[in-house]
Parts: sequence; C-alpha cells; structure tokens
Amino acid sequence: MSDLLSPLQGHSEPRVVGAGQGEAAVVLTERRIVSLVQVAAWPDSLAQVEDALASLTHCAPPQRASGSSAREGTVFMATGPGRFLIESTDPGLAAKLAEVIPAPLGAVTDLSHARSVIRIAGPKAAWVLAKGLAIDLDPLRFPPLEVAQSAIHEVGVLVRRVSGDGFDLYVFRGFALSFWDWLTEAAAETGYRVDPPAKV
Repeated sequence: MSDLLSPLQGHSEPRVVGAGQGEAAVVLTERRIVSLVQVAAWPDSLAQVEDALASLTHCAPPQRASGSSAREGTVFMATGPGRFLIESTDPGLAAKLAEVIPAPLGAVTDLSHARSVIRIAGPKAAWVLAKGLAIDLDPLRFPPLEVAQSAIHEVGVLVRRVSGDGFDLYVFRGFALSFWDWLTEAAAETGYRVDPPAKV
C-alpha cells in the first residue's frame, strides 16, 4: 500500500488557540489511518465471518450491534447488521481478510484511502460536538465503545466514543478539511489544543 497523504496537511499542526494559560478544554488530534477495512457478512455466514475476524485480528467481535471492541493496534466496530469496520496498524489487513473471508462468506472492502479520523477529547468535547451532532452524548445513553453513524455540518460521520470525554470521528477524506474547519470554529469558543498526528 502506498503512503497516505493527509488531507489535513498544513492545517492540523500542533498549536493552542484561545485556551489562555490553563489546560485546553478541547484537544484535537488527527489520527493517521494505516488500514481501514469494511467487512459485510451474508446473513447465513455471520458466525463464520465473526470467527474469521476474531482469529485474524485477535480481537473479539463487539457484543452490541452499535458497539466496538479494541486491543492494541486494532479497533473492531459494528456499523450495521452483519457489517463491521476494522481499523488496524497492519498495512496488509485487507489482503489477509480477503483470504479468510472469500466471496461466498461476505465482502471485504479496503477503505484505507477513503476515510480520515479526527479525535476530539477533553471536558468540553461533547459540548462542542453537540453544536452539530444530533445524538444524545450523555454517557448513560452513549457510553464508551458505542458507535453511531450520523452527520455534522452536512458531512457524514461515524462517531466512536473512546473514553468518557474522547471521541473518534471518521469522515470521508474529501470532506475532511471542511469538517476540520467546522470543528476548529466550533471549539474556538472554549479554546482548544491541536496535538501531533497519531495512529490507532
């Protein structure tokens, strides 16, 4: 796989904006994708596909239809009935999945070049997202590891809560810069810090 060029190059450099002398209420980080693969199982092969995914990634499938699971280097998300999104630091993940999940069992689609991921964290992260996200982010309603698909600023987004005050936002690469501009503008009211890019 060729190296991915970030659509946020020149825009997501580390900096602090409007946070004064205290700790920033919002922290933004571009997460550079190595591998992102969508797997869709046919209705009669779901159990086989889940077993193959667990065996290859060493990560148990999510227990909830809108949940996720994770281990070092791998994030396993349920995005619909029989449909999963797997992010990994293994650049060969798509090819390996295609070998263990042939067409009679399901479909494997490499989305590594198709998505960008931005992490927003901090005590005001949910408050900033609420400016454009029509999802109740109360931790009792949307707990850690929960996943939901929605839209922010008319941009489709998959939201995964990674902690009490941290969220990963998966967006189409072509809209990443527009989405970043909205996010930084929405966070300007509280002040924010941009950290160096990271991986899973």
